[in-house]
Amino acid sequence: MDSGNSDNDGAVTDDARQRGADALVMVGGAALVASAFAHWVSSGYGSGLRGHALIDTLVSVGRHVPGLSATRLTILWYLVPALGAASWVAIGLRGADSRAARVVAAAAAVAATASFVAFGWLVGFAHLGAGAWLALMGAAAVFAGSWTIAKKPATGG
Repeated sequence: MDSGNSDNDGAVTDDARQRGADALVMVGGAALVASAFAHWVSSGYGSGLRGHALIDTLVSVGRHVPGLSATRLTILWYLVPALGAASWVAIGLRGADSRAARVVAAAAAVAATASFVAFGWLVGFAHLGAGAWLALMGAAAVFAGSWTIAKKPATGG
């Protein structure tokens, strides 16, 4: 049997690629969600706090990020785990190669990077804890899973 002429000669590779992309998005989403429960600051002011309490403590000691109020920084921080959960919903509904998954991945990359930079600015990058790194790596995994590993959508033509 000559399988080189069949239309599905890449089906096994495509299925494995899709499963790998889905798994990477799942793991990345888990890292984004887990970042909410990990310490974003490893030492100094706010090192034992998370979320709103952490931001309030940093702002109360006079630290600030130009252009970001405490409220905006809090919303940005809460977006990180929320987008991790949204990535699970997006791949559950349509898969890692869907437009929804790619929009969520792009938003997660922006939110996690902005949060990482903002907290690095507030406490110094040397004092960032596991939560900040989890968020950054989780966003990278979600982005890689949906934009580079997942099969590209078919274009009309």
